[in-house]
Amino acid sequence: MAARRIHVICGAPTHDTGYVRVELLTALQRHEDAWVTVGDDFSDIAKIVAADAIVAYTCNVSPDAAALDALEAFLDRGGRLFAMHATNALIRFTDGPPIVAQGIAIPGQVDTTDTNPRFTRLLGSRFLAHLLLAPMQVDIAAPDHPLVAGIAPFAVEDEPYVLELTAPAQVLLTARFSGSNPGYVLSDWPDPVDRVQMYLRPHGKGSVLYLALGHSSGRHDFQPLMEEGPVTRGPWEAPGFRQVLDRAVAWAVGADGQ
Repeated sequence: MAARRIHVICGAPTHDTGYVRVELLTALQRHEDAWVTVGDDFSDIAKIVAADAIVAYTCNVSPDAAALDALEAFLDRGGRLFAMHATNALIRFTDGPPIVAQGIAIPGQVDTTDTNPRFTRLLGSRFLAHLLLAPMQVDIAAPDHPLVAGIAPFAVEDEPYVLELTAPAQVLLTARFSGSNPGYVLSDWPDPVDRVQMYLRPHGKGSVLYLALGHSSGRHDFQPLMEEGPVTRGPWEAPGFRQVLDRAVAWAVGADGQ
């Protein structure tokens, strides 16, 4: 197999991107043909243009028009984009009043109005809100698909993510939950319905794989909102999540045979 250029973009405020970066690089280096570069955001156009695959773990990182042109061209020619967790989250705080959510003092509610629809259309979804970190069961929505075939439903501790699909996609994983989080403008999710946690969608000759699971935060990652917080590894310690992650990385590298 020829070398596969993989560009990892890992930069997510309020998340332990140091930990996640190491975990993603470790998973990638199990594949000898993965030729990996690393960045914090989407600004390195040359790396995007050169890539065969991109692995993104970001939060509130909004690519500009030049980066979006490069990402669209990358997908149109057959590139694979594996995006995780909060990559589709574009957020701002309202003007108040200040509130405390999950022990964190924030200046106002989190507003997830779509400020970059071109980006969220490319990804195939946008982030609406998440509930507080909690145990949840992840179910297999497409048991015959190679990315999840043979994986049993599994439990994780994670932020239950509520996404809105912005393009047709094949749903691979779901989780059923309901609840509220007063930290968000869109705070109430009272109906216990199956909510998308992983999907695959085509774009040109390429494709986008999105996995909403993946929260991790270190002791100092919530500064300046919070001086110190608990260290959370969430789903990264769950065997089922690791199975899904390994398959997603193999898919990105092209080691899945597809």
